[in-house]
Amino acid sequence: MKIKLKIAIYTGAIPSSTFIEHLIDGVAKHHEVLLFGTIKKEVQYNNPNITIIETPTKQFKNVWLTGIRSFRLLFKSPKLLNIAIRQALTYKTRYEQWMRFSRFVPVLLHQPDVFHLQWAKKLSRWMFLQDTYGGKLVLSLRGTHIHISPKADVALAQSYYDYFPKVDAFHAVSQDMKTEALFYGATVDNVKTIFTILPDAVFNHFTPPKAINETLNIVSVGRYHWVKGYDYALKAIKQLKAQGIQVTYTIIAPKPVPENILFMVNDLSLEDVVVFKDHVPQDALFAYLKTFDLFLLPSLSEGIANVVLEAMAIGLPVVSTNCGGMPEVVLPNKTGWLVPIRDPEAMAKAIIEVYNTPTKQLETITQQAHNFVKAQFNAKHSIQQFLALYEAVVRNHK
Repeated sequence: MKIKLKIAIYTGAIPSSTFIEHLIDGVAKHHEVLLFGTIKKEVQYNNPNITIIETPTKQFKNVWLTGIRSFRLLFKSPKLLNIAIRQALTYKTRYEQWMRFSRFVPVLLHQPDVFHLQWAKKLSRWMFLQDTYGGKLVLSLRGTHIHISPKADVALAQSYYDYFPKVDAFHAVSQDMKTEALFYGATVDNVKTIFTILPDAVFNHFTPPKAINETLNIVSVGRYHWVKGYDYALKAIKQLKAQGIQVTYTIIAPKPVPENILFMVNDLSLEDVVVFKDHVPQDALFAYLKTFDLFLLPSLSEGIANVVLEAMAIGLPVVSTNCGGMPEVVLPNKTGWLVPIRDPEAMAKAIIEVYNTPTKQLETITQQAHNFVKAQFNAKHSIQQFLALYEAVVRNHK
């Protein structure tokens, strides 16, 4: 009989990203899932295997609830309470000490078999769980935290060198991420590449691409951050306009639009072609994306961008930069167009290629992209891989 495990899927915020919410739902069909953290908005889970263990942000409620939990932990194990106190005191300010303590106590009280941490930058904070009660640490590797942050922060990079060799198992969203983990001391055997989970519903939105009319409608989705490469995308759009191509470029991202982007649009005389669209709810996003002719990912760094996978799943042609794990999914002449990073000329050239591609050929490429994503990124397959990872890390370390 298979043992039912307690799996903490930890981001610190409840609810979390779409990917992590799908992971929670899938794992809870087989094991108990514990969600520690701050509730950002009301969420209800219908599965009784999912338990929310809140750390309130309001001071009075936080002190009251942490006090009750501390007394419970004291009766359960004075040693564990003492460890929580000592760990909290390693932080500088009283506020930091209390906030860390209020998060440590519930985890030590419930003692999950597996603590699946989603953010590598927070790894040092939770390493003590291994020695405290034998909890197993699984760490997910994601774009910025592994590709950019340690290169900009020497202390963070050193913490990766110190702690990666001690992590029980890693989840990498791409082979490229796995290579990065090995650089910091992870071993080949304890890094498992599991692709992003896409819900079955997204594939139901697939339709062949429509014929491109006179105006080429391009869309990008992603927060306003330098790593998303919007400045290079705008330069590419400028080139298209200069070549006489009628084009619109819509960026979907939470507002406000940064000053540097607004200035660049004005400086390049693109006010008549660039549209800034505020955040679109997930349930409306796919239908909205289908109103465009092409999806553009101009990023400088990514793991594997979910929005590209979604675009491929629904039948939207994709032009992506060759960054991170993107060449693992955007295969030239098969599933999309791939261009170098920081290269507006190559980006514009690829967009023109899409624009000039016969509709029948576009249908073939988008069908191949849809089939590829459906085979590699379906929820059932990915969840089974996560379950195997959790069960193996507990079994192998007993």
